[in-house]
Amino acid sequence: MGPIGLFDSGVGGLSVLRQLQKVMPQEDYVYFADTLHMPYGLRSQAELEQIVFGICDFLLRERCRAIVMACNTSSALVLPLARQRYRVPLFGMLLPGARAAAQVTLEGRVGVLATEATIRSQAYTKALKAISPCTEVFGQACTALAPLVENGELAGAQVSDAVHDCVAPVLLQHVDTLVLGCTHYPFLLPVFNQVVPPNVKLVDPAEEAARDVQAHLSPALSGGGNTTFYVSGGVRQFGQVAGSLLGVAIEPRQVKFGAGTNGLSVEVV
Repeated sequence: MGPIGLFDSGVGGLSVLRQLQKVMPQEDYVYFADTLHMPYGLRSQAELEQIVFGICDFLLRERCRAIVMACNTSSALVLPLARQRYRVPLFGMLLPGARAAAQVTLEGRVGVLATEATIRSQAYTKALKAISPCTEVFGQACTALAPLVENGELAGAQVSDAVHDCVAPVLLQHVDTLVLGCTHYPFLLPVFNQVVPPNVKLVDPAEEAARDVQAHLSPALSGGGNTTFYVSGGVRQFGQVAGSLLGVAIEPRQVKFGAGTNGLSVEVV
């Protein structure tokens, strides 16, 4: 059996990796950080498709037996198309996040904090209403948060102000549940807990997504719990921030995008 592949536009998807490592510690993983194209939330549909397909092709060449789109934006915009293109199991963040929110909301008023592209797609609204038609969904784009996490800024006045500015408009809608609809946001959970009233539940889709992967994949017969990291942008910056977030020293390998026969191609430098 091969490893499980994950990708995101940067360090955000590490929140999904750590949840997978909790429930499936015996597995090997390949993590692809596409910091070159970060943030995905500002990319066009066509652009994002080319990027995602190039990454998926690369992960399949790395013998990945399943791929997790550890990114809400690519899950919202590209996952359905990718499932038509590839035969391996593909997992996203939206359905797990919507399912978790539907389970915990008592008043049926759910806020979704995410990138501009995810909010614009209305993907969470559609997913939640498919599960619970009476649920009211209030989306809020939070453009400032992911860059803070990418820079390793997880606390301080600037971070608190950014989180407050993000959640304040949604709290005015009297929501009782908030979905952290970007995989970067769970790394700011201590700040969210300070800003968000205790009666409002915070949902991290990564937890439910990890359980989804565990439920659908057979356990690895021979895995050492190893993770290989690839990064398309600055190796040193990613290595420092990712290592700090995971609490371990990592040595990412550099990859580059180029023109392929069917779109973008990714190669190890």
